Amino acid sequence: MSDQILLEVVTPERRVLSVHVSELQFRTATRGYYGILPGHTPLLTPLGDGLLYYTENGEKRWITVFGGFAEVGPEHVSILARVSETVELLDPGQLNAERLKAEQAVKEAQTPEELEQAQVALETTLIRLQALGLASDH
Repeated sequence: MSDQILLEVVTPERRVLSVHVSELQFRTATRGYYGILPGHTPLLTPLGDGLLYYTENGEKRWITVFGGFAEVGPEHVSILARVSETVELLDPGQLNAERLKAEQAVKEAQTPEELEQAQVALETTLIRLQALGLASDH
């Protein structure tokens, strides 16, 4: 058995990542976080919104993942996400402005639908800011 597993992350628009990793972890929609090592039992699971971390050449890295599915096999993991970004694509200034705007929208929401949309926008922005913060810590 190899000590590496191929991680591929794709969205409908593009391939986000294709790299050999020693481990990875992602949030599922229904069962919390899954940690994956080479040789993992095959599974298919819906993804939750959050961060996916992986270790490449001994270094931890993070990307965002919003919705989709993960297909796991012993030597390969395919993440088919609705949206995903590497931290290099995230702009801290823009994200801070989006956070402020989303926080204001939460406060000003008039209907349950407006509140839900504002909360989703805020959560999405906070996940992206968390990815930037983790990346800058390493």
